[in-house]
Amino acid sequence: MIKILESEYEIEFLPKPNEAHIVLDNELPPGLLISTALGLFFAGDRLLMTRLHSRGWDIAGGHVEPGETPEQTVRRETYEETGARLAQIAVFSHQKLIVHAPKPLGYHYPHPISYQVFYWGRIAALEPFMETVEAAERAVFAPHDVHQLTWVQRHAALYAAAFALATEPSET
Repeated sequence: MIKILESEYEIEFLPKPNEAHIVLDNELPPGLLISTALGLFFAGDRLLMTRLHSRGWDIAGGHVEPGETPEQTVRRETYEETGARLAQIAVFSHQKLIVHAPKPLGYHYPHPISYQVFYWGRIAALEPFMETVEAAERAVFAPHDVHQLTWVQRHAALYAAAFALATEPSET
């Protein structure tokens, strides 16, 4: 099932004019148009977050490197930013980014359309955290604390969808 969770216009990190739509969809968008892979990963009902030096508490993820699949990217970035090893993961959403302006000089992403893909999954192990140039710390937030985080407040519907997947009873 495909469902639009939120739409946003004039996102500050994109050339303007632009628009973005976060969509629930368990299929990957076209591979050549995927620029980043991010993840909402859980230990039970607790959400893994990284505190980045540049923007505070955020979900783990980053840019897809040449020759890398989005799944490889999100596993690598999650480990680099949090020290977490992931168990099974699955794509559940994407953000379609549309730039309505001509492609600016130095713009390194697919144009005029690119995608950020979102995975959900479970944490297999938390290895010791080591602060990096990018990440200051990691934490696993309980549901009653997670709603105080700016990222979750801004993306409440996306968090709720991932939380529902993470806490639905497994079939045995």
